[in-house]
Amino acid sequence: MRITYFITGLGLGGAEIATIGLANKMAEGGHGVQLVYLSGINVHSGRVDPRVEVIGLGMKKTPVGFLQALRKARKIIRAFRPDIVHAHMFHAVLFARLMRLGVKIPRLIGTEHTKNIESKIRMFAYRVTDCLSDLNTNVSQEALDYFVSKKAFGKRKSRAMYNGIDTKRFSPSRQAGDDVRKKYGIGCDEFLWLNAGRLAPAKDQLNLLLAFKQMESGRLMIVGEGELREELERQIETMDLSDRVVMAGAHFDVENFYNAADCFVLSSAWEGFGMVLAEAMACGVPVISTDAGGCAEVVQNREFMVFVRRPDQLAEKMLYIRRMSREERAKIGEQNRSLSFRFDLDMILKQWEEIYNTI
Repeated sequence: MRITYFITGLGLGGAEIATIGLANKMAEGGHGVQLVYLSGINVHSGRVDPRVEVIGLGMKKTPVGFLQALRKARKIIRAFRPDIVHAHMFHAVLFARLMRLGVKIPRLIGTEHTKNIESKIRMFAYRVTDCLSDLNTNVSQEALDYFVSKKAFGKRKSRAMYNGIDTKRFSPSRQAGDDVRKKYGIGCDEFLWLNAGRLAPAKDQLNLLLAFKQMESGRLMIVGEGELREELERQIETMDLSDRVVMAGAHFDVENFYNAADCFVLSSAWEGFGMVLAEAMACGVPVISTDAGGCAEVVQNREFMVFVRRPDQLAEKMLYIRRMSREERAKIGEQNRSLSFRFDLDMILKQWEEIYNTI
């Protein structure tokens, strides 16, 4: 089978990582695979299987730039002649749908990775071009139901498909965790909360800082980069938390950071799937999450969910975990490890192969 994946860009987000993981696994399985990104730079060099052909369209955000990228993409499709075109994220999905007006695409799948696509205009664009897709998916049932309710996705040709994680890579490792703690000067007996994700409004790390301010002890580490870094650093200084909060920056070996944590906390205002939750769970770590997007479907336990933008509730739940014994937290971690296999990448791959073969 020949598959072309389209994606808006190849930055550090969860959607990009999930798409690369799927493309790599398909190539590993013997399929012919292309990965085409619309704009920006590829920050995943060396992390894409060499059997995957990676192509950047270099699309400029102008009408002329769009048309030039469209012509280039049509040439790519005509030369590769894929059996399936699978587009991820709003801009790439819309691009692939419009591309289909001028080139033969046997089957077209569009995958959205969030519930919040930021505007009614985008929902309208999905609605009026829905006839150009053969299948629509979203990464949680909650998000899919929302799109269907807005008539952005046709109900009869839509389904939820979870992102997959590599449960071999994301697995418990005490040594890896100890190494991270040593690097950042965090004692083995210090309680460490961890957050990982883009420093962006969606992830709402300010919510987490407000909750953490209520903790009398312990450390907080935030792994990630983004446009809100300077603002968050100012807030940390204003709250007098500079000696207790570590802004660790972006890291590709995030599994080591999960293993350093006593508890992972997701403070998002909105989410699609919440991949970091599944990754942390696979590493055997207790997790707390806001009830954003499909996070409840990942955690599978309402006891560890709180409302969005409620730092008081988040702090209460963090204290609840903090007061547990090591043995109690270890038991929760073992349960989370078992629950994470629902999102094992190999299993998700088989589901996608079945879809590709039957669509």
